[in-house]
Amino acid sequence: MLSFSGNKTAVGLSIGSSSIKLVELKKTSKGWKLLHFGIIQLPDDTIVNREIVNHLSVVESIKTLIGQIKLGTQQVCTSLSGTAVIVRRMNLEVPNIKDLQDQVFWEAEQYIPFDITEVVMDYQVLSKTKDNRFDVLLVAVKKSVLEHFSGSVLDAGLKPKVIDVDFFALQNLYEATYPAQPSEAVAIVDIGASATKMVVVHAGVPAFTKDSAIGGRNLTTEIQKHLNLSFVDAEALKVGSGGSDFPQEVSDLMNIMNDNLANEIKRGLDFYSAASSGAPVSYILLAGGSAKIPQLSKVVEEATGLPTQIMNPFNSISYDPSVFTQEYVSAIAPMAAVPMGLALRMGQP
Repeated sequence: MLSFSGNKTAVGLSIGSSSIKLVELKKTSKGWKLLHFGIIQLPDDTIVNREIVNHLSVVESIKTLIGQIKLGTQQVCTSLSGTAVIVRRMNLEVPNIKDLQDQVFWEAEQYIPFDITEVVMDYQVLSKTKDNRFDVLLVAVKKSVLEHFSGSVLDAGLKPKVIDVDFFALQNLYEATYPAQPSEAVAIVDIGASATKMVVVHAGVPAFTKDSAIGGRNLTTEIQKHLNLSFVDAEALKVGSGGSDFPQEVSDLMNIMNDNLANEIKRGLDFYSAASSGAPVSYILLAGGSAKIPQLSKVVEEATGLPTQIMNPFNSISYDPSVFTQEYVSAIAPMAAVPMGLALRMGQP
């Protein structure tokens, strides 16, 4: 684990399937302040199924970002996601705590769809009862994926001091910026280009996680095809405000996408309700670049019956209005969620 060791800035680096985002926060006497935010689009097919297939493109893209931003530190927190990452909550009876790690790793083998020699595992004890039952959160990742991501960061001239998981980055951000009630469960849903990630947070614990292969890139591609636009123009149209000026066929495509996303979120919530003894979800926070698809919040709210809003990473993170305009901050807010959560993790003592 990282000790913050007096550094006054913390950097979060999120390597997504379509872009790389970088956030630098500065510690002040009043809390954290946004110092830098940068984003760069990745060339097509640089990351496939959330695994790096073009190492050089990732390295050069990170170098381009840090060339534009004078960072206060080379140390960063980055994260992983996708099918190569397994997050599993387990309840184990272990009479002797000295045997806990062996028991966790032995139990883990039945949940990991890879050869156990090909993964790196870690775990955290969430709670322990008097009858020696341990509530444990297991995280496992394929070594090859971990090495590719950390190697890309190193080759770009940065030092990955912490490698986290996207789910936990979202939880970090939520706990730092939203007033939480111990009895309340909240679903945070990050809708990226090629995946939708959900974490239900209850009493400071990721009570449920779900990673689905549905994202905003499919909608962008459909808009591009139907209107004969460039990918960039189709993406800009997708996240534009309002829907009244859209061609009917684009509005229809957006409605289909919104319904698909809402149904996927509802399935996740239904599974959580059926499989967990935790508190019912009180509301939903949407994050990620595709969270701003017009009417998505409304459609999700109608499908789930739960209050839904776009997550605001700047609830308790300040910024200089002479550097970042309100319009700019509003535009980057959804896509800044994961890198902001990573920066906050980097800044934990």
